[in-house]
Amino acid sequence: MRKPFASIVLMLLAVLVAFHPKVYGAGLTVLTVPWVASSPLTPHSAYVTLGGTEIPVTLQATVPSAVGSTDTYSVTWVFGDTSPNVTFTLSNPYDISTVHTYPTAAVGTAWTATVTVTDETHAAVGSAKYYVTQQKNTLSARVNVAIDTGLWYMHQTMWRSSTTVGVSTVNWGGWDEFTGALPCPTVNGSAYDCNSSEGFTTGAIDAANVQAFEVSGHLASGPSTDPYTDDVTRGLARMFYMLGNEANVAQTYYFDPSVSNYTCSNGFPNPSTNPTYPYCGTGTQIFYTPTSTACKTPSTGCPYTFDGNKNGQMIYSNDGSGEYIYTTGPFIDSLVASGTPSATAPTGTAAGGGLPGILDQTYLNVVQDMADWYNACQYEYDYDIGNPLVSSGYTRGTNYGGGGWLYDCQEGDDNSTSQWGAIGLIGAYRGFGIAIPQVTKDMNNTWVTNAQDVQQGVPTGTDPYAVGDDFGSFGYRGSLYYSNSWGPFATTPSGMVQMALDGIGRTANTAFGGSTNAPDQRFNNAETFYADNFCNATSGGSVNAPRAYTYGMFSFTKSMLLHDPSGTLTPIQYLRTQTPGVFPGNTTTGVPVNELDWYNAVSSANGGVDPCDGVAQTLVDLQLAPTYGVSDGHWFGNDYYYSQLPFETAWSIIMLNKTVFVSCVNNLAGRGNASGPGGAQTNLTWSAQTNATGYNVLRGTVNGGPYSLIGTTGSTGYRDGNDGLIAGDTYYYVVQPLQGSAEICQSNQAAIPIPK
Repeated sequence: MRKPFASIVLMLLAVLVAFHPKVYGAGLTVLTVPWVASSPLTPHSAYVTLGGTEIPVTLQATVPSAVGSTDTYSVTWVFGDTSPNVTFTLSNPYDISTVHTYPTAAVGTAWTATVTVTDETHAAVGSAKYYVTQQKNTLSARVNVAIDTGLWYMHQTMWRSSTTVGVSTVNWGGWDEFTGALPCPTVNGSAYDCNSSEGFTTGAIDAANVQAFEVSGHLASGPSTDPYTDDVTRGLARMFYMLGNEANVAQTYYFDPSVSNYTCSNGFPNPSTNPTYPYCGTGTQIFYTPTSTACKTPSTGCPYTFDGNKNGQMIYSNDGSGEYIYTTGPFIDSLVASGTPSATAPTGTAAGGGLPGILDQTYLNVVQDMADWYNACQYEYDYDIGNPLVSSGYTRGTNYGGGGWLYDCQEGDDNSTSQWGAIGLIGAYRGFGIAIPQVTKDMNNTWVTNAQDVQQGVPTGTDPYAVGDDFGSFGYRGSLYYSNSWGPFATTPSGMVQMALDGIGRTANTAFGGSTNAPDQRFNNAETFYADNFCNATSGGSVNAPRAYTYGMFSFTKSMLLHDPSGTLTPIQYLRTQTPGVFPGNTTTGVPVNELDWYNAVSSANGGVDPCDGVAQTLVDLQLAPTYGVSDGHWFGNDYYYSQLPFETAWSIIMLNKTVFVSCVNNLAGRGNASGPGGAQTNLTWSAQTNATGYNVLRGTVNGGPYSLIGTTGSTGYRDGNDGLIAGDTYYYVVQPLQGSAEICQSNQAAIPIPK
């Protein structure tokens, strides 16, 4: 199914990069990094710590017109306060940054710094402005600074080169193999800090870093005045070079999810370990997908061919890692985050051998071909052959249960890798409108059931690791009862991401006010397990503490934002547990008992009132501060296995943006009117979402939802009225941009009070 990395036919064509020509004796082109790419006057944030110390600000700029020049240049920063200017000799045109600590000042104080570059050899001068504003020390300000410094770190550690083909020049670069093109600062002497793994080649780092820029609003289609536009353009060009292609192949399944995917009414866990009661003992079987028609002839097999664009080709990550299932998902997500399905690949394998290749293919076609590859690579066998109701000699929960993905095509099942198949397919669907075959969801639904721990006791919230109360969790290559490798805090949220693929979500439960418990409690049980351990002390390390494990937190963030019960995007704000006494709730902030704002929570140590920090503050605290050197501000050392470490910066930036695929609408706002036409009303406005074909508008009466759909519009405004809105009440709105019928993402919440 795969081709050697060295055999890829590489043709480099022209990539338009944001370089300005050198002009000797005239002005030099100097570019400062904008906080908002489309609004260069929007200032960067600064704030004072809780201890009363002003944080240092990294002033970020480049001088692209000096690239390749042998002239001597000087750089001068004027900070816009009373401090002395700083002047130094240019050594790297891609980095003329400096770190400065502004004086403690009132919230709202604005500073305008100016950077001037002088070509001492040819008497040319150029300058640019950098805007900074003192912000109140809030979680939002801390997150902004963390993202800002993290992106600059990735810019600094990118390698860049040029390759000439005929009369065309491609200026490209990436992060997959650090070549020493830039100084590489390290912490504790580790080279992994520079997105390099000392020989460990993983080109998917390039895809992850590109996506981090994209979800932060910096795109290849962005303004040429943004230095990051060039970074993303180079990174994308590199990405296509690292993709392989092959002829489409048929997939044949050998199990029937309508009868193999079940639970027992009496909670009986595993028939194969209790031969006296071969199925559910005195209980009855409750089938999760009883109407599935995916495979009704498992003994002879059920063939499928996945070729959504009918081009006879599949595409996969051939990035040098050998981890094809792991690394194809990040490539899909990065292309989806570009928001440009009609853009074409500037590099990659050319057409040949009857295949259309990658070069010049649209992003939409490339993503469709990668989705086809994932569908064809899903593990097709199951040990229930011959007796679809019960395994013969094998236990449920092994890595040969069928319906998931392992490292390579048709190799087996593993929850850690399967989430990347799920996240790739979900991204293709939500971002580019590429349909997920029902058979893929039905088969994976079976693996989710077989891989979840239903054998141990109901959680008590007291056990941090795999002994005693791991009910609802997921293991590595199967149920945690059989395999607890890597710890459950990566594999459990990975299982929850797969649930999002399958449309499995929260259901009625008496612990949350339901009159009864719905038969399907799979998501509720997994969420409870993760919630019960969420506040574990991070000193326990990655296998004992969810918040000490970047890989697991990234999986968890995906699962919360992609929560998709019955195919309806329903992001979760409050993590909840069925176990009493885990979270006390807070009437001041409106957080219910046994729930926690998984993203926004702030503990007393950071000025908040929550029992522990949520994902955002946790990541802010884990970031390596600029005090280590000009290139710091990245994340490192919060993973179980060394190959994950170079990804931490990109994953952290994506999480801090509270997104999965794209930068979503974040400025939804509105006003209430007690006496509008027909009665009380609200008027909403927001900015357009790239690649959206329309917007669902949802309303709730409680902070954080739930929300109900009240309308759909093709514009970026909506009037809600004439349906019983009450003057004096507050309503909570979100919008969900649409790609066809698929919700792409969910906006910020706007709380709109209606005056009396």
